[in-house]
Amino acid sequence: MEYPRIIQNADITLKKIDPSFDNARKLFDIVSSERDFLREFLSWVDDVKRPEDMYIHMYKVSKTDNASYYIIYDGQIVGNIGIDISSKKNKIAEIAYWLSRKYNGHGIMTRAVKILEQFAFENMDVNRIEIVMDVDNVKSESVAKRAGYMCEGVRRQSYMFRNELRDVFTYSKLKSEWEKENKNA
Repeated sequence: MEYPRIIQNADITLKKIDPSFDNARKLFDIVSSERDFLREFLSWVDDVKRPEDMYIHMYKVSKTDNASYYIIYDGQIVGNIGIDISSKKNKIAEIAYWLSRKYNGHGIMTRAVKILEQFAFENMDVNRIEIVMDVDNVKSESVAKRAGYMCEGVRRQSYMFRNELRDVFTYSKLKSEWEKENKNA
């Protein structure tokens, strides 16, 4: 499937950004200034020590067939959100995201999740979207709850993070639930 370069909705834009040194510098500045906050749950942050590392990360992501978007809010890159098919046979996709600390608390990520889920349910052959997060990632869990996802439980020691097996929550939303939510929209 070919994913659109831009998905626009009110004050938030989800945009595929070409890897460039200028874009890598902007993202590196976010990561560098918020390194301790972001690295708590994102392992790739440790690999980004200079703008060139961010460029390499951006380039690799741009070469994969996925719906990975930078979140643009108030004219600034503030985070990233993406959706991947985790099981084509079972019609399951997974949303993953991160947001700059200084933009937390404004509902930006919840709205971004809703934008991407709408795109997925309308354009991708999926019946179920999952959001999986470390059990200690309270902010990510709050986003899933506010976006109307249902907690299905804990998958014990199912995610390797910095050489430690971690427990994760699995939240999900079915297409039928999304259709019901949006029936009167």
